[in-house]
Amino acid sequence: MLSHLPRPMLSSNVLSPTRRALLAGIAAGVGNAALKAAPAVARSADLPTTIAEAGKRFRSGDLSSLDLTKAYLAGIEKLEPQLNAFIAVLKEGALKTAAERDAELRAGRDRGPLHGVPIVVKDLFEMRGTRTTVGSKAFKDRATDRDATVVRKLLDAGVVVLGKTNMNEFAAGVSGTNATFGDTHNPWNLERSPGGSSSGTGATIAAGLCLGGPGTDTGGSIRVPASWLGIAGIRPTFGLVSLDGVYPRSRSLDCVGPLARNVHDLALLLDVMAGFDPNDPNSAWAQPRTSYTTTLEDGIKGLRLGIVQNYTFKDVDEPVAKTVRDASQTLALLGAEIKEIRIEPLEGRLDYSKLFSEILLYEFNQILGDQYRSTANAADLFGPIVTNNIDVGSKVTKDQYETRIRERPSTIAEVKQAFRDVDALLTPRAADDRSPSQSVRSGLWKRATIHHSIQLYGFAFGCCSLRLITRRAANRPPSGGGSLSGGPAASDCRCV
Repeated sequence: MLSHLPRPMLSSNVLSPTRRALLAGIAAGVGNAALKAAPAVARSADLPTTIAEAGKRFRSGDLSSLDLTKAYLAGIEKLEPQLNAFIAVLKEGALKTAAERDAELRAGRDRGPLHGVPIVVKDLFEMRGTRTTVGSKAFKDRATDRDATVVRKLLDAGVVVLGKTNMNEFAAGVSGTNATFGDTHNPWNLERSPGGSSSGTGATIAAGLCLGGPGTDTGGSIRVPASWLGIAGIRPTFGLVSLDGVYPRSRSLDCVGPLARNVHDLALLLDVMAGFDPNDPNSAWAQPRTSYTTTLEDGIKGLRLGIVQNYTFKDVDEPVAKTVRDASQTLALLGAEIKEIRIEPLEGRLDYSKLFSEILLYEFNQILGDQYRSTANAADLFGPIVTNNIDVGSKVTKDQYETRIRERPSTIAEVKQAFRDVDALLTPRAADDRSPSQSVRSGLWKRATIHHSIQLYGFAFGCCSLRLITRRAANRPPSGGGSLSGGPAASDCRCV
């Protein structure tokens, strides 16, 4: 299992010396020079790189949650002007919570693997005592007097919330842009997009300023940042994690999942986040019975991975295709069986642009459209992406939407036939080999989602790690739609 990110290829003409030292230090697992002045931390080289490492050190007395929280807050203060990853930093609450968690450990109360672990929360999760803006000027003063189910479960598990993070307005888009709160920047290269809509959470993790956090994914909003930022993320099976208290983008497609530095940390977070919730009408009764960490080290011998004809490599840039081919060869050497298969619906029959407008945007218009149209100064309060989404969604008829919904079960059944022969599909996360410039807008959705927009019909499949996490560890039949994505820390074969 990898415990930290590999050393990044840094661009000296883009990154400041402070950021270059920050990322190189964290990536090498030797600490963060930018945080040397943090109170109560004698040596920045001692900062943990994973949730698991932090937990061990909290319990050994080598490090306290308060020390780590202070270090991260110092780094956030220094680097936030460049990253713009936060909508609100919750400094006072974080310090108070961290001190309480340390006192609990000293008194013998241990809440579990996340006890005292500093995380961040995307600003569409309701959290008591904070604003939940959903990244919108229209909601900039929207007070929250309750916790989303996921937030409550994480707090009960002992996390320390450092702040609420920036995002695409109403989770509309994969670019990390925001007309009101400003664009979030990719810490590997400030001129490039971090991906979205969970942009702030992803950028904070990639910059080494926290250890993880919950994101949401409707059409790629966990997987895109994970890929473009070189971290790990998983879009779990629909209904596995509660959507209660999460502002919706599309009620039949939204999923909540974790982002973190590696797959093991994803499993620790998902252990806490998953679970049936009577407050969520789409919550699944079928839930995991063992920890998602249980089989992570079992290896992949005998795992059957499918390369899909006319899909896995369709319209994919050669560097990406080569990476997938190389990965499949490595996986085969480790004992996986690589099979070429056909899945007819994926060979051009599905029109993803129509699925996007006639399902996702129709539902988005049902959620926000009336409020938008009744707002006198809507053009000043809602950004251009949201405005366009509502305009397109409002033109989709109920009959068009219901037709697509009726088509779903048969199409899903066709795709599921493939899982008689394979355990998972091996595909690239995106067609391009690099994140786009922040100035790029046109064509971004198509390029970013070519290999994951299939969930617009209600299912999603990703790299081989998904089956070990959602099928084996959960002891459930292979009917789920989890999809895992990420950079080196998530895709390295030792994490599979």
